[in-house]
Amino acid sequence: MSPSSQESNLAQLREALIHLNSQLCMVISERRTISLKIQELKKGHGRFSHFDPEREILVFGLLKNDLEQLSLKELLSFSLIMEDQAMALAPGSYPQWSSGTHLESPKLDAAHQVNPLLLKVTHPDLFSRLNLVADFRFLKDL
Repeated sequence: MSPSSQESNLAQLREALIHLNSQLCMVISERRTISLKIQELKKGHGRFSHFDPEREILVFGLLKNDLEQLSLKELLSFSLIMEDQAMALAPGSYPQWSSGTHLESPKLDAAHQVNPLLLKVTHPDLFSRLNLVADFRFLKDL
C-alpha cells in the first residue's frame, strides 16, 4: 500500500470514527430522554425506588450477545450511563454501583464498579466472587 493510499485510508477511518462518536452521543442523549420519561411514570418512593432488579436481569438477558462482546471497561461505561440516568430525577433512587455500595470491601477495579446484575449476565465468574453486603445478597438468587 502506497503512503498516499495509507493516508487516505487513515483519513476515511478517522472520519468514520468521528461520525460514530457523534451517533454515540446522540444515542446516549436519546436514552436519557426515555429514561427520564420512565422515571416520571414510576414516581417510586423509598430507597432505590428506580431499581427493578428483575427487569434489569431481563433486559441484560435480551442484550447478552451484544454485551458479551464488550470489554469490562466498556461494560463499566454502559453501567455508569445507566446509573447516572436512573438517578437523574431522584438522586439516591438507584444503587451507586460505581461507588461500591453493594460490596463489603469496595475496590477501584472495573468488576467492582459495574452493575452486579450486568456482571451476572456477562461474567458470572466475576459476579460469583463479589462479596455483597447484606442488602444486596438477594441478587445472587435472581
